[in-house]
Amino acid sequence: MKCKACDAELEEGVTLCPNCGFDNQPEQEEVVEQLQDETVEETIVEPAAEQTEEAAEDTTMTQESAQPDAEQTAENEPTPIVEGKLGAGKIALLVVLAVVAVAVVVALVVGGFKGKNTEDPAATGASTVPVETTEPTIPADGNPDDATCKGTYTVTDDEITAKGGDVVATLGDAQMTNNDLQVYYWMRVYDFLERYGQSAAMFGLDVNVPLDMQKSMDPSLTWQQFFVREAVNSWKNYTALSMKAQAEGFKMDEEYVQHLEKLPENLEAAAKNGGFESVEDMIHSDMGVGATMEAYTRYMNDYYNGYLYYGSNVDAIQLTDEEIGKYFDEHAEEYAKNGLKKDDSKFVDVRHILITPEGGTTGEDGKVTYSEEEWAACKDAAQAVLDEYLGGEQTQERFAELAGKYSKDPGSAAKGGLYTDVRKGQMVKPFEDWCFDDSRVAGDYGLVQSDFGYHVMYYVDSRPMWHSVAKKDLTVEKGNEFLESVVAEYPLDVNYGAMALGQVQLVK
Repeated sequence: MKCKACDAELEEGVTLCPNCGFDNQPEQEEVVEQLQDETVEETIVEPAAEQTEEAAEDTTMTQESAQPDAEQTAENEPTPIVEGKLGAGKIALLVVLAVVAVAVVVALVVGGFKGKNTEDPAATGASTVPVETTEPTIPADGNPDDATCKGTYTVTDDEITAKGGDVVATLGDAQMTNNDLQVYYWMRVYDFLERYGQSAAMFGLDVNVPLDMQKSMDPSLTWQQFFVREAVNSWKNYTALSMKAQAEGFKMDEEYVQHLEKLPENLEAAAKNGGFESVEDMIHSDMGVGATMEAYTRYMNDYYNGYLYYGSNVDAIQLTDEEIGKYFDEHAEEYAKNGLKKDDSKFVDVRHILITPEGGTTGEDGKVTYSEEEWAACKDAAQAVLDEYLGGEQTQERFAELAGKYSKDPGSAAKGGLYTDVRKGQMVKPFEDWCFDDSRVAGDYGLVQSDFGYHVMYYVDSRPMWHSVAKKDLTVEKGNEFLESVVAEYPLDVNYGAMALGQVQLVK
């Protein structure tokens, strides 16, 4: 197998290229797993930065034994959904959001083995390739009380400018205008594309075809109707949580207050870097002329206030072992379908510092090999790092500092060498054998050699896999119950007939 980025030869079972650092692990399996773990009707996760980080944790030393070979992957790879390229402004807006999204625990609602409310593309009739439309026609109008109310919500720039202030939904005393709808709608679109990238084609989304002219993975909705529904749900959840937070006197941490205060400055910089004459031009490019700076600012304020408040309440959830065990037993059949049983299988948390060999000889086949002397030098360098650790305070915090200083593993160095929820079959064998040694206890350390180099190891802890998964799923359930209770306090009224969307060119 060769690296997809630099064409260097890779060892069997290795996905991270030692030459350029590119991770060659196929994306499709990860994307399907993420979709299976999400709710569609009541999703309350904004850009999934935390989830992305969790996925990134697996980019080094992961096994490829269960993955298809490179030729097979290429044959099965979805047709690219972008023939041009997405504008820089979209990326800039997402970057602004990502600053806070990492810290928000709402990503807890994504996860678990149980897979409740799953959406299998095959089961829902979703296409696995972009929609082919020879003579696109606007679909007929549907139910006036849901997102199918209009076959298309797209109007001209003049019309959306005139309709921008029209109220399209109320939640208690809060109002959503068409200006707000533009922001929520397009952020849901970009969130989806950012999360799944070219793999979005697996679910039938083609950015080269108008979203109101292609069926979504929910065959009863076009993609435009799908994202209209998601926009309304997001606004409902954000607004309810934000109002509840305000009513209870919830205060954000100062860092988030400062980030909101710097939002205009950050957007100015993003617009300049994206080649736009103004922030307004960038927002219009991304969300149509109906979107305004005021609407985007409201969006960000409600997002920060609402979900930080939500996160603080989720953090406060306390679960007993009895509750967790009972929950697992009640859903044992669902877990079993995903290969999870109440046995001694465990998740492991471990830190490591990767020291890679230097030098090497590249053969005609592109494969890099190292001499015995080069491997010996690598081992000595790793031992020196371990000795430095042993020569000082032997704490996890200090080990993490050394990992940030010395580790060559791009997947974990910035996080103090930490890998969480490591399961058997995930890592290369030498690394895994050390982690899952039954005699291992918290604070253990050692040296391990793999094809990547020498690893200075630090064992953090472990826990039963079934217990960890059930705890996360039960926390998710209680978090969603909390959200539902907050939303229920505010009467919702939606006027789909008054909704309108401006025109945006997804592919520049």
